[in-house]
Amino acid sequence: MSPDSEIAMSEKQTPEGVSETTSEDPIEWDGALHGFPLYLGALGLGLALFLTGIEATIVSTSLVTITNDLDDFGRSSWVITSYLLTYTGFLMIWSKIGDIWRVKTTLLVSLFMFTAFSGGCGGAQSLSQLIICRAFQGVGGAGVYSLTLFSFVRIVPYRQYDTISSVAGGILSLGLVLGPLIGGAVAEKGSWRWVFLCNVPAGAFSWILLLIVLPANFPNAPSTQTASSQYKGAGMKIKTFFRRADTLGALALLTASSFTIAALQEGNFDYAWSSGLVISFLVISGIFWIAFLLWEWFISKKDLDIYAMFPWRLAGNRIFLGAALGFFTTGLPMTVSIIMIPQRFQIVNSCSPIDAGVRFLAYALSSPVGIMSCSVLTGRLKIPFCYVALGGIVLQVVGLFLFSETAFSTQISAAQYGYLVLAGLGTGTSVAVFYMMVPLVVDGKDQSIALSTGLQLRMLGGVLGVAASTTILHNYLRSRLSATLDPDQVNLLLSSSDAIGIFSPYIQLQIRQAYSVAYSAQVKLAGGFSVAQLLSVAMIWKRSNVRYLKR
Repeated sequence: MSPDSEIAMSEKQTPEGVSETTSEDPIEWDGALHGFPLYLGALGLGLALFLTGIEATIVSTSLVTITNDLDDFGRSSWVITSYLLTYTGFLMIWSKIGDIWRVKTTLLVSLFMFTAFSGGCGGAQSLSQLIICRAFQGVGGAGVYSLTLFSFVRIVPYRQYDTISSVAGGILSLGLVLGPLIGGAVAEKGSWRWVFLCNVPAGAFSWILLLIVLPANFPNAPSTQTASSQYKGAGMKIKTFFRRADTLGALALLTASSFTIAALQEGNFDYAWSSGLVISFLVISGIFWIAFLLWEWFISKKDLDIYAMFPWRLAGNRIFLGAALGFFTTGLPMTVSIIMIPQRFQIVNSCSPIDAGVRFLAYALSSPVGIMSCSVLTGRLKIPFCYVALGGIVLQVVGLFLFSETAFSTQISAAQYGYLVLAGLGTGTSVAVFYMMVPLVVDGKDQSIALSTGLQLRMLGGVLGVAASTTILHNYLRSRLSATLDPDQVNLLLSSSDAIGIFSPYIQLQIRQAYSVAYSAQVKLAGGFSVAQLLSVAMIWKRSNVRYLKR
């Protein structure tokens, strides 16, 4: 067992966490950087993480402007879907490549790919070109996302783990929640192409910093090999990689993720949930998910000489499984809140995209505060993670359900801002709990793939939330407006909310009220998944609860 695997063990030497009663210091992992290089490395990682964070949501408020300019509104959803397909599908794949090859090399390749195809998106002359570039941008973004979050964990010594975790979580949270605001501002005040082109200089600067600062063997100890032996070793590693790569596992994972995302994105947009296409996509994804798990179990039990995509030993770690479920159940309320609440402000309260983003700052700024609070509570005060998670769940549930119960009004009340603050604090706390737990409850060699597994589940939870929320919106509008509008008018509203302006003031008020009820139901859905996080807490709960100890 490696020293890294002992960092969170109890007095009974169980890998499930540190005992509340243990007096032993945890065994540390060495930090890769110290002093000024540490700050430069953190800057490079933080900038790269922020870029991928905003990219996941920045297009949502500029999509109409983009597709109108390229004269192809009918395929607008694929600007988002193409990115999500590859972004979600490659999270674990990049992580495994980083385990086999050097993390630094893999991170630089993925960051270069993300930056280059961001430039391609900005220069696209047709929607087809944009969709293709978005797909490759998602491939690179997946590697940047998973590898930067892992690199943040190992760039500092173990004793600074709580601090760096809050920094990474805060940067990611800010990127996700500020994306719609930045996208709306750029699309409204300038050219939509800068939504993508701004990634190029920032990504290049981050790439240069990481190239210079990160050690070649990061996060392992510096190599003592000569240049010639390293060259020979690289050639041997290439041969070994292609001989032992888990090709079947990677293909099964990519296929399962892609068909899941495609089904959830297309359901209730171009196709009904009961359509043969959506059902077939869901069936195919289910088959490949089962095939992926069976294959990973098989190569583990037979001890085949293959780099397994998902080490099956993680499936026997109850604490890790509970944290992974926590990633999934936090993904839905966070994504629904980030996307749907600003939309509510725009449609129900007649706010501009920029104004809606500014008003959403009540949630956006409180979420990083929740992340930092988790760091203080678990790091300085040494409160077990499960107790902090319970506090985050309570804040989420109270904030979201109170927000969903506010009476319809075209004005935004002060109370709604307070509810958003509670929800943001709770979401940030819960997100940080599960992110901080994972590296502490698995072996050091499994930290990267364990984190990327959680991140992939969070993305799937977010996509599920968007699909379910869209279904709620469509069903509510069709049922509540069918007596007032004809089917063609309802379909026009579903394709573009700007169509509200063509109706009389009285009809507009009825439409906004129907939207208000639908958005309240969406927030209730998010609150329900916040309650479901209790199952995650139950799975991580043990007599000697997991906590973070440092010297």
